[in-house]
Amino acid sequence: MWPSGTFGNYVMAPEPEILLELENWSLVRRQGGREITLLDKINLRLTRGRWLAVLGANGSGKSSLLKYLASEESPLAEETAIMFQDPDDQIIASTVNRELTLGRETLQPGPMLDKFSLSGLGGLDPRLLSAGQKQRLVLAVALAGDPQVLLADEPTALQDGQQAAWILQQLAAWLHHSDRTLITATCSRQEAIRAHEILVLDHGQVILHGPTEEFIHDPRVVALLGEGIQDESLKVPWDFSKDSDDPVLRISDLTCHFQGPGGGFHIPHLRLSCGRRLGITGRNGSGKSTLLAACAGVRKPDGGQIMLAGHQMYGRRNPDLDHGLAMLAPQFPEYLFTRETVAREIAVDSALQALPVHDFLQEMGLDPALESGNPHSLSSGQRRRLALGMVLFSGRPLLLLDEPTAALDRQGRQRVLELLADLPSQAILIIASHDQDLLAAAGCSIMNLDDHYLDS
Repeated sequence: MWPSGTFGNYVMAPEPEILLELENWSLVRRQGGREITLLDKINLRLTRGRWLAVLGANGSGKSSLLKYLASEESPLAEETAIMFQDPDDQIIASTVNRELTLGRETLQPGPMLDKFSLSGLGGLDPRLLSAGQKQRLVLAVALAGDPQVLLADEPTALQDGQQAAWILQQLAAWLHHSDRTLITATCSRQEAIRAHEILVLDHGQVILHGPTEEFIHDPRVVALLGEGIQDESLKVPWDFSKDSDDPVLRISDLTCHFQGPGGGFHIPHLRLSCGRRLGITGRNGSGKSTLLAACAGVRKPDGGQIMLAGHQMYGRRNPDLDHGLAMLAPQFPEYLFTRETVAREIAVDSALQALPVHDFLQEMGLDPALESGNPHSLSSGQRRRLALGMVLFSGRPLLLLDEPTAALDRQGRQRVLELLADLPSQAILIIASHDQDLLAAAGCSIMNLDDHYLDS
């Protein structure tokens, strides 16, 4: 009897170097009362000791393939660990130490925390970590189990450049120990070029599979990953403490405390007038998401003042969400969704009610047929596009984007830039991101939170 939700044939090859072969195999799941084919007629040979990079546009089936290979249905007989794209989907313990030692009571967490740049955070609730710290914790948990196969979904998407390079080095070192096997789903050229093989999915079907050195310059791969060229000359120098004419956003002596690099941040002055674009950079845990949340009214700062279009934030309430002056697309967009269908989610904002859902979804590069689906059933990239659209079309004077291109394919990143170019000229835009190309192309001046640590 075939496993539930699959059909076709998979053949366990007798050769020890071959982990499995999928032949004409499909993955079907029931969603909303109907059957949906997530992967269609897949042929895949998985070889021990190799790194396979799975590429494809958002919604192409990359995450579905990894989740299947990690499931109870999987024909993989090896000890297997998986890193989900959203680390919150895997974190279950009340402390970082407990997360590491679940099922491994003899493990000493200290060395693992030191190795993954999480020193001093062992007693903290893991949900209070930054997104990059959570992702490194999930990787540490996965590797602590000593798996033979690691399935990693966008393992560097939430990391700053230095940490992303370090994680790729760790994965390469792990791979070459005892013929282990690595499969990563990625939209990153920096990840893909390290893999032995590339597999490209398009609408659930394999359109390319072969050696990386042979296919990295294939037009279908370049269309997904680009060439990775960064133009540093596009970055705009600017003294953000002395913005001119009648600033809409005024920050004075803003202080936020948290456990992370520098113990928090302090921003003496920040003035943003209509039309300004500010990029917030800094290491994982430096407070980028915290700053955006404070400006949106979600997280009251520990000191200082935020004035937005004459409104004193947190003057009477905490959180302060009824001002109608700012809107935030969070790093994990599912936190924004509260309705059972995409159409109803869009209609929550009165500013979007006049825009036909079909047109809105097309503007965001999404299939209009998704309007009747649950927003939480979308792929991570599709959820991100939906959240971005809800913010960018909201008409608010202050628009806040937290890692808007994380895990987006190249087409999605390009669409984000096109939408940013079409924003009303008076809109203030603040983007927190590790994507230096995005910030440069969007015309952002840069503020590095590493320069504002409380302990510096």
